[in-house]
Amino acid sequence: MKAFQTLRAMTSYELRLLLRSKWLLNFMLLLLIMAALFYFYGLKSLEADPQEISYGLADSGIKIDTGTIDPSYFGLEEIQQDESTIDEKSGYNRAMALLMNLSLWVMPIISLIFGTNAIVADKEDGRLSLYRTYQKPYFYYLLSKFLALSISLLVALGITYGLFGVVIFLTTDGAEISYYKTLILLNIFLIITFSALSVFIGAISSTRMQGLSFALCAWSFLVFGYEFIIFSIVDLIPYAYKLNSMLALILSNPIESLRVWSITKLNANYIFGPEYLIIDQWGQSGRFTNYVVLSSLFMIAIALFLANFTIAKRRDRLG
Repeated sequence: MKAFQTLRAMTSYELRLLLRSKWLLNFMLLLLIMAALFYFYGLKSLEADPQEISYGLADSGIKIDTGTIDPSYFGLEEIQQDESTIDEKSGYNRAMALLMNLSLWVMPIISLIFGTNAIVADKEDGRLSLYRTYQKPYFYYLLSKFLALSISLLVALGITYGLFGVVIFLTTDGAEISYYKTLILLNIFLIITFSALSVFIGAISSTRMQGLSFALCAWSFLVFGYEFIIFSIVDLIPYAYKLNSMLALILSNPIESLRVWSITKLNANYIFGPEYLIIDQWGQSGRFTNYVVLSSLFMIAIALFLANFTIAKRRDRLG
């Protein structure tokens, strides 16, 4: 109980510091612009050009001779859907893909810069050295930083996206609201996961410039470089293990796993092709959401553990 009270007091103090930060105000303005783009560009594009969900090639007029093989096995025949999904529309088009990628690029770097700067600032200002004198575990400090970072960014997200959420609720139907919820959940996952990663980067950084460099390197690798690694590794894997290996590699990167998760929630599983019908099955059963949540929690735990190990080792080295 005493440990919980200590953690709550430390988190409250860190949260007050972060909520007064000018960085947070700038991020709120950026999030407001992103929410406006989603409403005026994303949802309006869906209203102007609704995307019907189609399965197979039944409507294309193409006749394909499959011999004695059942064409539905390859997704070439229309898949019969239950009545609850007949009228569904896809929320994925060029505009929505662009806005989703914008969140996948912007939210991680916001979380990384904001969190790394908060921890490195304590090192340069002497607050971390002062904390050593209290003989408290470093995990309290790191966990309070993580919680304060997550809460402050979620507050900014709630204010900006919540404003346009009210507008969407009053002016659109249920489908647009579900798409908006998907985008908000995507940003929430990104904030929490990359806030933990920022704590680790802040723990291994000595100066603000070094922390910024590490944050940009991590962001560049996860957003851009990781895809090339996937393509290179998958080509070397035997065909029988390709699918499971691809899914494991996707879940190993929060950017890729959340990208795939968002596409499934936008009723656009068909873009993966017949080879990945398992993603459609996992999406309908909710298993893929569970896998994404579990992989995110695992990454958060690993990041906080490594951050605590790094700071503790430095304390032992410095005496």
